[in-house]
Amino acid sequence: MVSPSSRIGAPLIPRLARYAAAGALLAFCLLSLPLLGREVSLLPLLDEAGYGDSYIIYDIQRYQRTGIIYPELSQPPYLPAQYSPFVYVFYSLPGRVAAWTNPFVGPRLLTLISFFACAAVVISIVVVLVPVRFAWAWGMLLLSSIASMWSWVLQIRGDFPGIFFSLLAIRLLLARARWSVLLAGLCAGLATQFKFTFVAAAAAGAVWLLIQRQWSNVARFAVAAALASVVPYLLFSLREPRMLSQILALSPGIADVFGDLTFVTQTAGNLVVVLAMFGLPPVVRHFWPRWALLIIFATVSFAIAGLTDLQAGGNDNYFFETLFAVVPLAVLGTFRLLALAPRNPVVTFFLVVLFAIHFMAPRVLLFYGQIVTSDTTVASRNDAFRKVEGVLRGHRILSTIPRLALIDPQPPLLEPFLLYYLQRLGKIDPEPLFSGIRGGAYGVVVTSNQAVAYRGLLAIGPDFRAAITSAYRPNCTLGGRLFHLPIRSNVDTHELAADLARIGCAPVSAASAAGW
Repeated sequence: MVSPSSRIGAPLIPRLARYAAAGALLAFCLLSLPLLGREVSLLPLLDEAGYGDSYIIYDIQRYQRTGIIYPELSQPPYLPAQYSPFVYVFYSLPGRVAAWTNPFVGPRLLTLISFFACAAVVISIVVVLVPVRFAWAWGMLLLSSIASMWSWVLQIRGDFPGIFFSLLAIRLLLARARWSVLLAGLCAGLATQFKFTFVAAAAAGAVWLLIQRQWSNVARFAVAAALASVVPYLLFSLREPRMLSQILALSPGIADVFGDLTFVTQTAGNLVVVLAMFGLPPVVRHFWPRWALLIIFATVSFAIAGLTDLQAGGNDNYFFETLFAVVPLAVLGTFRLLALAPRNPVVTFFLVVLFAIHFMAPRVLLFYGQIVTSDTTVASRNDAFRKVEGVLRGHRILSTIPRLALIDPQPPLLEPFLLYYLQRLGKIDPEPLFSGIRGGAYGVVVTSNQAVAYRGLLAIGPDFRAAITSAYRPNCTLGGRLFHLPIRSNVDTHELAADLARIGCAPVSAASAAGW
C-alpha cells in the first residue's frame, strides 16, 4: 500500500527540479543587471570607457572642424581613420547640436541608445517567434547576461548601430508584408555602412527568400540591399579619395589563429549559445520557416566573425551580431528546459550543480568584486584624471596611452598598436615620429609602466623603445603610467617633475624603469 506521504512526495520532486532550474537561470540573469548598470554608470567618465575611444574621438572632432574623414597620412598622428564613414558621421551628431564639456558623453549616449535599440528589436523577434507568456522578459534577462557586451555599451564603435540595422532587417522579413521586404533590404544594406563586414543580414535574407522560392521578393530585397550598401560608399569616395585605402589599411592583416579560436570558444561557451543549442532540436525537427531565417543569420554572422577575427586587431565584439541573433533561440531553449526538467529530476539537479560551478560561481565572484567591495567611483577617477591633465596641459606630449595623448591639441601619436601593426605590414614609415623623439621634441613621454601586448601586437616595438630611451629617462609612476622626462633637462623639465611629484607621481623603481 502506498502511503500518503509518498503520494505527496512524488509530484514534489519534479516541481522542485523545475524550480531549481528556473531559479538558477533567474539568479544568474538578475546578478547580471547591476554589472551591466555599472558599465552604464561610466557615461560621464573623462577617461576612456574602452580602449581606442580617444583615437575615434580625435577623428570625429577633426571631421567636425574640417569636413574631412580620411586624412593625409603624411601628417601627425600618421594613422588612418579605419572605420566606415557612417561611424564618423553618426558620432559627430552630438557635437553639431551642442558643446560638450566631456567630448565622450554625446557619442557614448548614441552607443548606449544603439545598444538598447538592438535589444528592443531582439525582444520584438522573441515575441514573434516565441508566443509564450513572459517570453519577452526572459529575452531581456538573457540578453543582459551576455558579459562580453557589458564593457562595449559605451565604447564608440560602429557595432551596435550596424547590428541594429541587421536585426531590423531580420525583423522586417518576419513581418510577412510585401512592403517589409523592400525595407528589410534597405536596412540590410545600411548595416554595412557602419561596418562593411556586416553582410550577414543581406546574405541570410536572400538565402531564406530563395529557399522559399519567393523570386520577386528575392529581387526586391537584393536590389534594395545592394543600393543601400554600394551607393553611400560610392558617394563618399567621390569626396573622400583616401577612404577605401584607409578602411582597408590593415589588409592583408596579421593572422592570430590562437587568439581567434579563443574568441570563438568563448562565444560558443556563452550561456545564451548553450541554451540556444537546447532550443534547436524542435526547430530543426519541424523546420519552422521563420526560425530558419534566424538560424541562417546567426550561422552566417558567426562564420564571418570567425574569419574576420583571424586578424590580430580583432576583438570579441566581432561576435555580437551572433549573440544578439541567438537570444530568441535561447528563450525557446529556456522554456524547453523548464518543460523537460520535471520529467528528469535527477538529470536536472545534476545540470543545476554544473551550472552553479561553471556559470554561477564566476558571476557571483564578479558581482562581489565589482559591486560589493569596489570603492572606485566615476568621481574619483575623474578627479585623478583632471590632476594629470592639469599638469600635462601646455606641454608637448608623446603618449602610448591614447587618452593622455588627446590632451595635446596636436598629438604626434594616438594609437600605438595601430602604428606597430601598419609598421609590420610595411604600410607606414614611422621615421618622422622616431626622429622627433630622438631629437627631444616632446616635453614628456608617457607609457604604461609594464610592457603591453595584444594578440602578438606590441604597444611599443623595439625601434620605438630605442628612440625613447635615446632621449628620455623614466621619472615617476602614477596610476599604472610611467612618465619619462628628457635626459637633457631644462627649467620646464624640472617644473614638470615637481608638478608630477605634487600630484602623487612616485619615483620610479628599478623594476618599473626596466619593465615598460
